[in-house]
Amino acid sequence: MNFKEIAENYSKTKRRMMTEAVIKNQKHTRNFTTYHSESLNIMFAEWHLMFPAQKQDINCTSCRKAICKFWETMVDEWIEIESTPKKTTKKSNGSKKTKAKTK
Repeated sequence: MNFKEIAENYSKTKRRMMTEAVIKNQKHTRNFTTYHSESLNIMFAEWHLMFPAQKQDINCTSCRKAICKFWETMVDEWIEIESTPKKTTKKSNGSKKTKAKTK
């Protein structure tokens, strides 16, 4: 599965929850050298619900970076999905008939 498929299959309430968690974490890491603990716990919990076979350790620095990067990418995908207008398809009533030219 790619990012677009995962992003489209996520519910609106969970999108909002994860977006808030990512924003809180980003604001916290800008001001301090640590992650926001509540947001990090939410991100790890959702990761383990989505990918139970791929265990990530919250005490591992590279795992924390990977999880944060994944959710930041997902938030970007959700923003892209919501900002692009849905395409409407035109249905034609039938084929156009052309008049034969006479000389």
